[in-house]
Amino acid sequence: MNKTLLLLFVFFTLITSIEAQESRYGIRVGANFSSISSDDITGDLDKSRIGVVVGFLADFALTEKLRLQPEFQYSGQGNKDRDLRVNYLQVPIILKYNITDLFNVQLGPQAGIKIWEWEDNQANIPDFGTFDFAAVAGVGVNITDNFFVDLRYAFGLSNVFDKDGSAIELDGNSRNIQLSVGYRL
Repeated sequence: MNKTLLLLFVFFTLITSIEAQESRYGIRVGANFSSISSDDITGDLDKSRIGVVVGFLADFALTEKLRLQPEFQYSGQGNKDRDLRVNYLQVPIILKYNITDLFNVQLGPQAGIKIWEWEDNQANIPDFGTFDFAAVAGVGVNITDNFFVDLRYAFGLSNVFDKDGSAIELDGNSRNIQLSVGYRL
């Protein structure tokens, strides 16, 4: 719980410390198509999971075409097998470049804290680690001034499995395709 509060504090400190010309706030809702990329996971365990993503965002103008969009979101990830399901609270820090008023490209880091994993582990898989770090790239379409659609790919940079206290050592990285719709105030 303390880690969640720390993540929330960092997120809100970041939002309030930015001196920007224009700021907007909003929400995003969408679907994840996620998996854990690992040579150690085979058979039915490597099937992808469809999950949900829900979050809040702040949108700050840095220049006429460049924007900073920190977010705070819930994300259901992992693989389809229940022993490989994991949910995170994540903070993506997205840098958006508006190619036109309609299209933008997105890039940035993402940090996540595990808030849930399947506890009845019958497949003898190690526990998930507490933190997950990823690089995010995507494209966005501004349907109106308020409504938008994003398509993102998150590439895990850290091992999602905890190596401490486990008889089996697995290495795996998260992979996630995310399609979301959003509304900016």
